[in-house]
Amino acid sequence: MLNKIVGTLLLVTLFAAPVWAQKNVTRTDLQSKREAILQEIKDAQALLNEAKASQNVTLTELKALNHKLELRQQLINNINLELTNISTDIRTTNTDITVLNAQLSKFRTDYARSVRYAYKHQESQNLMLFVFSANTFNDMMRRMEYMKKYRQYRTIQANKIREIQGTLKQKVGFLNNKKLQRGELLAAEQEHKSAIQADADETQKVAQELKGQVTDLSSQIAKNKKAAAQLESAIKIQIQKEIEEARRLALEEARQRALAEAKAKAAEETRRRAEEAQRMTELNRQKAVEEEQKRAADFARQAELARKKAADDAERQRLKDIEDAKKRREAAAAEEKRIADAQAREEQRKRNEERNKEIDRKKEEERQKELTRQKKVAEDLEKQRQAAAQQATQYKSGGTVVTINKTPTTPSSATSTPPVVKTNPESISYKNILTPDVQALSNNFAANKGGLPWPVDRGLIVAPYGNYQHPIEKSVTLSNSGIDIGTSASAPVKVVFSGVVTKIFSVPGMGVTVLVSHGQYYTVYSKLSSATVSVGTKLTTRQTVGFAGKNDEGDNVVHFEVWKVGDNGSISNTNPMGWIVPR
Repeated sequence: MLNKIVGTLLLVTLFAAPVWAQKNVTRTDLQSKREAILQEIKDAQALLNEAKASQNVTLTELKALNHKLELRQQLINNINLELTNISTDIRTTNTDITVLNAQLSKFRTDYARSVRYAYKHQESQNLMLFVFSANTFNDMMRRMEYMKKYRQYRTIQANKIREIQGTLKQKVGFLNNKKLQRGELLAAEQEHKSAIQADADETQKVAQELKGQVTDLSSQIAKNKKAAAQLESAIKIQIQKEIEEARRLALEEARQRALAEAKAKAAEETRRRAEEAQRMTELNRQKAVEEEQKRAADFARQAELARKKAADDAERQRLKDIEDAKKRREAAAAEEKRIADAQAREEQRKRNEERNKEIDRKKEEERQKELTRQKKVAEDLEKQRQAAAQQATQYKSGGTVVTINKTPTTPSSATSTPPVVKTNPESISYKNILTPDVQALSNNFAANKGGLPWPVDRGLIVAPYGNYQHPIEKSVTLSNSGIDIGTSASAPVKVVFSGVVTKIFSVPGMGVTVLVSHGQYYTVYSKLSSATVSVGTKLTTRQTVGFAGKNDEGDNVVHFEVWKVGDNGSISNTNPMGWIVPR
């Protein structure tokens, strides 16, 4: 079994290194990664040492050993990638050194050849002779320029030789340093391979000891399942209570708001009807004034007509008297006719007066009817006001809430419908009943998914979320509504996001539990030895809520869960690993 584990790890090492080598990572990245893995190994070893302090071997001890094996394998893969990069650097440096040596050899050969030539031909004398043997002055200047460039060329050759020698020295130093690093990494790789074998032996030993505890393990699993079920039930009950309380408060607020709106609408309706009645009264008054003015105008017009008619009659009479002096017979006939016409006109006047009196009488009757109708409207409005006041009194005493009648009414309406409010608690969305501040908290919590901190500074997952196989009894499937994190003794447990403590309770086998609300989301911190907060405490991110306790096996474990309330009020837990920062 041990040989199989070690062989598998070695195969993973051999096949993982080439794949890693394909990634474009820097030496600094690899060193940082190696240091991080070494720190994780150190933390895992610390947890392992604490687990070993228990009288019996525990699953936390086995988890810590397995985690160490995984970390050491990652470290070996990292070292192999570093070795690959160093080997590449060594090959590149060797190539550079070969090229530099060839260049140095060439420059040295050329420089030695020029030195030997100068020595053989006494360069200083020959050059002077070469310059002064020129036939013309221009030729002499050209020869002097040539000598200058020749000396510059010699100087450049010497500088190149020194430059290449310096670069070559640096490359050789870099090469030696890389070889030294390779030796150190090879030694570290061998050390960790030996440590892997030692950890594998210890893992096998712990696994064998745990298998010897199968009988106790079965009873412990049953006990843990019962404790987990009790914890889940307590969490659901508490969250459901908070949902119902939030809905109750929302319904009460809606009822009060509807009542206020109903009162306001009733007052507005009363005011509107009073204004309408006042407007109608004013209209009727204006109408009566206009009618009276019209009657006065008609009377004045009739009087004017009568006056004109009388004047005309007098004028005719005067003319007639003059005519009578000439024509007595015609005057007598005209007089008789005048008398007859006067009688007819008098009768017509009397008839007109009777008709006008009848018209005035009817108008007076209509005015009295209108006054009677307005009085009845005012009485109806007073009755409606008293009915609205009585309805408002019923609201204050907890009467039935009814739906507001939005049908417009006219001033002639005899009665008014009392306001009604209908609310169905189940139809109210849970998200919509949250206050704006709480909704903002929910949105911020959701926006930080995958970036929340761990509830403990140092720890490893000893029991994952959901269904998983027991690490010893593979035929046994366990279920977890959260994650169990192995940590150090009495480690501070910190809230992962701002929120409010809504419940602190204890469940046998789960220790002290703190439930924190984040709006639509809740986080659970269980298996604590004690809590440092109280119900109603407003928390900020990373604030301590308690300290890690020990489970029945003696492990230092913290149980962490994340719950969500859906828009329809449904309650469900989610995988905490999707919320916290990956390690």
